[in-house]
Amino acid sequence: MTRAALYDTTGGPEVLYLAEVADAAPGDGKVSVRVHAAGLNPFDAKMRSGFIPSEAPFPRRIGGDFAGTVDAAGPGAVYFDGTPVAVGDEVLGRANGAVAERVTAAASDLARRPATLPVEVAGGLHVAGLTAVSVLATLPVGAGDTVLVGGAAGAVGFVAAQLAVHAGARVIGTASARNHELLRSVGVEPVVYGDDLAARLQAFGTVTAVFDCHGRDALDAGVALGVAPDRMVAIAAYGALEEIGAHNVERAARTAANLEKLAGRIAAGEIVYPVAETYPLDEVVAAFTALESSHAPGKVVVTP
Repeated sequence: MTRAALYDTTGGPEVLYLAEVADAAPGDGKVSVRVHAAGLNPFDAKMRSGFIPSEAPFPRRIGGDFAGTVDAAGPGAVYFDGTPVAVGDEVLGRANGAVAERVTAAASDLARRPATLPVEVAGGLHVAGLTAVSVLATLPVGAGDTVLVGGAAGAVGFVAAQLAVHAGARVIGTASARNHELLRSVGVEPVVYGDDLAARLQAFGTVTAVFDCHGRDALDAGVALGVAPDRMVAIAAYGALEEIGAHNVERAARTAANLEKLAGRIAAGEIVYPVAETYPLDEVVAAFTALESSHAPGKVVVTP
């Protein structure tokens, strides 16, 4: 049996509780992983609250991102590159119901965790990290570009902004004033988000690309500044996609191979990926309360 976070009805964090669930033996191509860290994402909270509808029966498990140790491997369990998975391997990835002591996952969806990458960092990397990679895959930038990143202190925006900096672009990031020094520390030029953003951006010269990693304000500023629609990409303001003509972020780059590559870059110190807070599994309600409140930049992570 495994302890897991569950809920019987949609609502706030208080609907979550812990209970024991039966462990499933890993089938063909799957592995069982002892979870050491499970990162929380806004998507998880939106599912639990009912904002994103689901027809899944109750009780429902919660969470997706995780890192841990393989404790059993089914027949034909191999990584994305064909290497067999071994018991004891340290891995990261995504699986349904990851806020738990153990999960079952498809081996081909997993990346190997570098020994120097803290497990708490690895546990919250899959969704935000691969979304950021996908932003750059949808709209590649480089030397000669000046990129506006909306929500540059958020998990996706922070990684996307750094990837753009490493690609040679000049990067301007919207964030609250308290996060400006964090952005400067990774080579991003900060600007306060909100009303009259386009006017404040005039001081930065010509913007050539926009990454929406927070909401519509960056896209609207891009329109006001004359950025071509095909030089804008959105992960949050979906309602503006047709109206503005911006790209919807593509999904093809969300692969285990890219996850492993990104994990290596973070482990090497090339990309910074902060963890804001960690909570034991017994404090899962507090963890989601923190996620859904104003918190320091970085991931909120549960450590079963």
